[in-house]
Amino acid sequence: MKRLSALFLALLMALSLCACGGSQDSAALGKYHCTSISMNDINIEGSGEWLELKEDGKASLCTSGETRSAEYTLEESTLTITIDGQQVGVGTLDNGVLTLDILGATCVFEQETAAE
Repeated sequence: MKRLSALFLALLMALSLCACGGSQDSAALGKYHCTSISMNDINIEGSGEWLELKEDGKASLCTSGETRSAEYTLEESTLTITIDGQQVGVGTLDNGVLTLDILGATCVFEQETAAE
């Protein structure tokens, strides 16, 4: 009976940790539009590039007019993007602004608001 109680408590604790993590990620879900791209001291305005963070670590990334399915992890404020199992970007997410290094280019994305 003690083993069953211990197993039940361990399961309950694991589920509570999952619930806490989900609430942090839900604020990050949504579409982000690229506002600037810089590489080798050259800065350009974002032109149609976007990133959408979906539930369950799924994402869509549109660059150069091509949309690709991706996956992401968000640990505290560090966001990592992978496509086909390869890490293609890592950056920070802070108050709806995502600064992401994608294959050597620094891209700044801003989260779309409900009014947009």
